Amino acid sequence: MDNSPRWDVPYSSVVPGADLPPYVRLDRRVADAEDRPSDVEYDRYLWLIEEMRKVRYDASQVVRTSSFLVGDVFVTALFALASEVLATLGEESGQPTWQVKQLRGWARRSRSAVAAAYSPQTGLARDYDVRADTWLSTRTIAGFAPLLCGGLEPADEKRMLATILGPDWAGHPDLFAAIPPSVSPNDPGFRPREYWRGPVWPVIAWLLGWAFEHRGWPDHAAQLRTECLKLVEDGTFGEYYHPLTGEPLGSKHQSWTATVVLDWLHSS
Repeated sequence: MDNSPRWDVPYSSVVPGADLPPYVRLDRRVADAEDRPSDVEYDRYLWLIEEMRKVRYDASQVVRTSSFLVGDVFVTALFALASEVLATLGEESGQPTWQVKQLRGWARRSRSAVAAAYSPQTGLARDYDVRADTWLSTRTIAGFAPLLCGGLEPADEKRMLATILGPDWAGHPDLFAAIPPSVSPNDPGFRPREYWRGPVWPVIAWLLGWAFEHRGWPDHAAQLRTECLKLVEDGTFGEYYHPLTGEPLGSKHQSWTATVVLDWLHSS
């Protein structure tokens, strides 16, 4: 989620050095410049890589020295999911009990961290800026991370599910398809063509649908599948899509979009 509004505040503290190596924006060969992050943003992205390179990618050094250090609630939820899936595969394939137990422990702790990031005031989960020692309460699709892995109290989870399906997100009346965009159309910062600041992403819709199916909400999962398939009816597998018109944006032959469509069609 490179240029998501989630990162605007911590990114503002990233100051690229004069020794930032030159680079070429290859992403603009597959997408219009106005649909992608700016050069200023890319300078910051690549400066963070340069900071890591300077400490030889040593994780402990990166944590101490990187000018950007944020606890990502969405990735934490994904880690919880991945750990649970791997643990189940381990059990089914007869892997050592201690490894399965370790995976379950990682999933449990990650799920607890996601739940702890929930804000009753906004009804969404938050990221945490470690450098500034503060929560980041930007309203984006990542705020629904607890719906992926669980951990919330039932009433809070019910409220969150109603929100993502409601008029601020998937149920917004102006959407081409009833899929939650990366930023709500009702948000002042909504930019329908710009990468993670408004477009809808089939790969995110697939992830939500997979989680909904496994968490006992099959009707909602089926609805996401049906709505997302509307985007690819013309055979163009866009990297992401304009949420109001359905126009494919970014790469027009995106493999991850084709992959999730194949999975949806296989399961039909």
